[in-house]
Order: sequence, then structure tokens, then C-alpha cells
Amino acid sequence: MATNTTLIITLAVVQKQITRSLVIPLVLGLLGNTFSCIVFCQKPLRSNGISLLFTAASIFNIIVLVYGIGTSLYSLDHISPDTYSMIFCKLRLYIRHIFLMIVRTYIILACIASFSLSSSQTSLRSLCRSQYVKWTILIVPPSWPLIAIHMPFFTTIQKNQCINIESYIIPFAIYFFLVVGLLPIVFMVTFISLTIRNLRLLHHRIQASIIRTSRLKSRDRQFIRMLIALVLMYVITNLFYPANVLYSAITHWTEKNPERIAIESIIFSVTSNYVLYINNVSPFFLFIISSASFRQSFCQAIHKFTRYFMQKRPRIRPAPVTIVPTMHNDP
Repeated sequence: MATNTTLIITLAVVQKQITRSLVIPLVLGLLGNTFSCIVFCQKPLRSNGISLLFTAASIFNIIVLVYGIGTSLYSLDHISPDTYSMIFCKLRLYIRHIFLMIVRTYIILACIASFSLSSSQTSLRSLCRSQYVKWTILIVPPSWPLIAIHMPFFTTIQKNQCINIESYIIPFAIYFFLVVGLLPIVFMVTFISLTIRNLRLLHHRIQASIIRTSRLKSRDRQFIRMLIALVLMYVITNLFYPANVLYSAITHWTEKNPERIAIESIIFSVTSNYVLYINNVSPFFLFIISSASFRQSFCQAIHKFTRYFMQKRPRIRPAPVTIVPTMHNDP
């Protein structure tokens, strides 16, 4: 019995330290997404549709990390407001869910834009014009609060815990697994595969289109590599947290001993924090690894910033020295 109690206490301490260490991905994510915004906002990339979507995703990645990890860190040393405030209980996960889905939607749209841009049909390529992409970027944020509006209505506080009501546990788990976990991966993989197929077809075009094909491939191959790296990360990590939510819902009415509850709590903490936020932290580092042009653009941005900073620094100039001739009186 003492051993079981010690194990539970140890697991609780480990869970707390896992949450406390979220400071590391928070700092890395803020720096990485800020650098990504700087790179994609440079003049050569500013009018590119995929670049605009990457910029929007980077901005919301910052918002997700500050809000999601910030509230988790606050709960370590303070009583979490969602245990006593019904408003905060209903809005906390709802708002985080909205921000996370906005980022996923922008990545899906980037995959669709890449497919359209690589198409041989002029009508599809025209959809990637910056004015259309900008309108799409503006439409996404107000759409998700409406899609997920059901979440706050079925959340309540019981025994100092913010939970879903009994009748909503299974429907929410199914919704979460499909909308957050499975469907984004399906859309991303589908359109990235179609993009790769288009580029292979472009390679076999007639001689008259070789110049345009080479330019298209040279410009978009880097974006496709970046998207492939990002999609692979989503494929590897995106299902862990939704699957855990689905498992928790299925086993909700199962009797569990304290050890099992403690172990499942550790797993839930890891999947709902580190695994969930890895897709918001990793894009910059994936871009650096997968794209030579992104590395070059990043170095150029750093060089411009350094040169601008050095030019703005006040230069200390030596004060002019005035030599006053000495008057000698002859005896």
C-alpha cells in the first residue's frame, strides 16, 4: 500500500515538472515563429500565396503558445480559474481549440495552394493570387468560433473540475478525433500528394513550356519541401492527443484504481502539452532543415537586421581638439 502511495505521489511530481518544463517549447516556439514571420515578410516572398499562409500560421502559432502554455504554467502555482469560474471553464479549451484549428486550416490551405500553383490549368493557378489568399486568411478566424460553438454549452464544473457533461463525452471525443486529428491529416496528405503528382507531370511537358516549368519548379519546390516536412510532422504527432481524448471517453465509466489514474494522467499531460504543441513549435526548425532557400532568406534577414541595427547605433566621435598657440614674451 505504501509503495502504491509513493508511486502515485512520484507520478504527480513528475507531471508537475513536465508542465513546468513547457517554458522550453514556449521560448523556442516564440523565437522560431517570429523568425518565420520575418523571413516570409521579406519583399521577394511577400506576394506569394503560400508565404502569406505560412505567415498567418506563424502568427497564430505564437498566440496558441502564449495562451495555451501560459494558462498551464499559471495553474502550477495558482488555483486554476477553470475550477471555480464557470465562464473560464467554458471558454478556456474552446478558445485554445479555435486557435489550434485556425493554424491547421492555414496549413491545409497552403497544401491546396501548392496543388493549385503546380496545376497545368490556368483557372486553378489563378486561385493562388495574393488577393484571393488574403481574403481566405481573413475568413478563417471568424469561421472556427462558429464551427466549435457547441463546446461551451456542454462544459461544466463538478467537484472542482472542469469537465464535459455525461451526454456530451462520447460525441465530443468523436468530433475531436475526426476534426482535430484525422481530417487535417487526410486533407494535408491528399493535396501534397496531388502537388507532387502535378510536378512530375510538369517535368514531361513539351519543349515549348520548359522555361515556365523550370521557373515553377525552382520557385515552388522549396515550398513543397517545407510543406512535406510539416505534413510529416503532423502525420507523426497529430493523432496522439485526439486518440487519448477518445480513449478517455470510452473508458470514462470504467472503474480505475489510483495507479492507473495517475499513469493515464501523465500520458494525458504529455499528449495535451508537448505532443499537441510540437506542431506549433517545430515549423521554423523544419523549414531550416528542409529548405536551402529558406536558410538563405533567413541569413539575409539576419544580415539586414544586423546592418540596420549597427547603422542606428549612436557613433561616439572623438571631440575635436583645439590647439591654442602659446604666447612667448621676449625678455
